[in-house]
Amino acid sequence: MSIVDGFRQGFGMMSQYYDQQDAKKYRQEQLGLQRRRMNMAEESHNANMETAGLNTQILQNQVNDLCTQLEPIFAVTGNRQVDDKKRGWPGYQTVHIPNLYAKTRAIDELSIDPLLLFIVEGVLGRAFQMSVAVAMSPGPGSDKQGLHQDDGHYPVPRPHQPLVANTLIALDDFTLENGATMLVPESHKWEKELDPKAEVSRVEMKAGSLLIWDGAVWHGGGENKTKNEIRRSINLNFNVSWLRQQENQYIGISREVIRNMPERLQRLLGYNRVNYLCGGVDYQDPLEYFRAN
Repeated sequence: MSIVDGFRQGFGMMSQYYDQQDAKKYRQEQLGLQRRRMNMAEESHNANMETAGLNTQILQNQVNDLCTQLEPIFAVTGNRQVDDKKRGWPGYQTVHIPNLYAKTRAIDELSIDPLLLFIVEGVLGRAFQMSVAVAMSPGPGSDKQGLHQDDGHYPVPRPHQPLVANTLIALDDFTLENGATMLVPESHKWEKELDPKAEVSRVEMKAGSLLIWDGAVWHGGGENKTKNEIRRSINLNFNVSWLRQQENQYIGISREVIRNMPERLQRLLGYNRVNYLCGGVDYQDPLEYFRAN
């Protein structure tokens, strides 16, 4: 199944995202990727998402590099116990690290990968920004999350246009036993609240795969029933640029860190003007103002 076909359900998965032949091609089309839409490249996005012809060794090296860079952060954060079941937060033995850009440079290039942004643009349109970046590591015995919507904090009638695009990069294999992500197909089209009897799909995937879903889809992390497996991931959630971000990127990340980031990432974090006036400072481009002050 392709990402395009799958996303009619509200989500799609690209197996071994890092080493897709189409991914390599798209990453070379830097400017074109920012202007095109998913439905304008059907021949590429209908590519089979299975593993045929992939160099898994290259893939594994890239995933291992990310894990190595993130390991100090996982180690410092440690495990935690959360008892607030009503909020649907991860439970026991889950490492949950928000505000990643203030803590590491490991995800900077990943966040502005042309293929990733191309796919997000196909969901949200051209005007989008980073809402929140989180690393998660549910360990053995982690409770499952309650099903929830990541655009649920926006008080708008449903169904509505896509406001949030969730992306997840698997750093470990996702299996039924270690808590593969749960999603309710087509629930982004509902007007109603969650139906307790609704069908729930589980997304099993290999390390290095990309999962993307509409923020209106009901979803949650599964229970890790294993005795010795962790299920690490990087979660990059985007929203349309005219909505407030989930995480306050302007306060959470120091000016010194922002100054040394690639310009594309600076703008993605919100240092950008949208529709000419939104986000400007003294009628100036906010990034130019930031650099001058």
